Amino acid sequence: MTPHSDRRPRLLIVDDNRDLSENLQDIFEPRGFVVRFTPSAREGLAMARAEGFDLAMVDVNLPDASGADLLPALRAASPLGEVVLITGHATLDSAVAAVRGGAFQYVVKPFKVDELVATVEAALRQGTLRREREALAQQLAASERRYRDVVESSKVLVVGIDSRGIMHLFNRRAAELTGLSPEEALGHPALEVLIPADSRERVQSHVRATLAGAPPGEFEAPLLVKDGRARTVRWHVVVASAERPTAKDEIAAYAVGTDVTDRRALERRAAEAEALAHMGTLAAGLAHEVRNPLNAALLQLHLLSRGIAKATTGERDPLLGRARIVEGELKRLERLLSDFLELARPRPMAREPIDLAELLDEVTAFQEPAAAAAGVRLVRRIGDARAVGDRERLKQVFHNLLVNAMEATPQGGVVTVSCHRGADDPDATVTIADTGRGIPAGTLEKVFEPFFTTKEAGTGLGLSIVRQIVERHGGAIDLESAEGRGTRVTLRLPATGRSH
Repeated sequence: MTPHSDRRPRLLIVDDNRDLSENLQDIFEPRGFVVRFTPSAREGLAMARAEGFDLAMVDVNLPDASGADLLPALRAASPLGEVVLITGHATLDSAVAAVRGGAFQYVVKPFKVDELVATVEAALRQGTLRREREALAQQLAASERRYRDVVESSKVLVVGIDSRGIMHLFNRRAAELTGLSPEEALGHPALEVLIPADSRERVQSHVRATLAGAPPGEFEAPLLVKDGRARTVRWHVVVASAERPTAKDEIAAYAVGTDVTDRRALERRAAEAEALAHMGTLAAGLAHEVRNPLNAALLQLHLLSRGIAKATTGERDPLLGRARIVEGELKRLERLLSDFLELARPRPMAREPIDLAELLDEVTAFQEPAAAAAGVRLVRRIGDARAVGDRERLKQVFHNLLVNAMEATPQGGVVTVSCHRGADDPDATVTIADTGRGIPAGTLEKVFEPFFTTKEAGTGLGLSIVRQIVERHGGAIDLESAEGRGTRVTLRLPATGRSH
């Protein structure tokens, strides 16, 4: 029960001696109390539940129950009130039992008025302290709820760690971005769960410096997520309190993170576009300056090969082998030049309806002999889907992605090509997935950058051209990969009938 609106302390007397109850009423009403009395335990408990009390004076020997037995029910009816038991037959055991049961005091009849008044005032002070503690606890709980609400509704990641780096706070945004439930994160080391192995030492040095008193600073680090995608987060680490934590599981620091993956991707794309725009003005001249001598070199190599063919067998075979090596390198240089020109100065694209299922069947059939030779099984799950675009450019995209998948898949692996369009989907979706070695998280975010390659003989332009062609169609490309589990490339292309 809460204190009453008239702010006068309420005294409940439960005693079957009416004369005593009236005497107590005469003593305490002039002192500002609202006094109610009743002769039975049943009525006293009903009155306590209906009206509450600040102090109850209860006789131990009531007609229908023991005052000591009534004590727990009274405390439950008015948790912030105090109870004083009164008796004319006190024993040490009964007094100890009363105090253990929650009584404030055990008073023996007859009693002196001054002593009784002092006991009552002490009980009221105790009740006031109890109410103040309860109010403070409620305020603290409300403050913690507000703090939790702010942390949980925030659009930034908030992770609370103790001095050992164990997580004790993992807000909703952190769970959404990583794909981890709070149960999978709380109680576990933040570095092992959230940070890739090659970045842990660097991140740990920032955290240690902050805990040691260094000014809070910002740094970027990759974030481990369940779906295997690489995310880049800008972290700000702050100390939780000016005082050193006293318990090992007390939060020592908060790491507040902002996902900057998309921002960094846009910045890289803008830098790439600017660089390609500058390169575009040089592309035509480069083509003329390089292609002319390249074509001349290929012609002379062809003539040289014909001359070598007329030599004796012992001299011919080694020379022909070297000529083929030179020819291969010259053709590789020509492909590099063609890819560069395609990226820097893309040709105009056709805009026509395309049967994606038919095109994918054609590309898959063309690559099946190579897949069979490599021991890779091609699986087709191609549904009806039509898009708008340039057939030859999209064929180039599908060939490039399918060859990449086959090269990444070991013998006995599977490459799956699928295509579909949902009933209410404005886009057609093409997916090429493999069961190959996968792409490391640190490499995944770089695969579309021009001239980045992990292949010994690669130009590093293939995926850049693929992305450019897809985006020039008004589509999007998404790449998901996890080491040891394979890679999935998903293309979304504007379907026939989509408005622009």
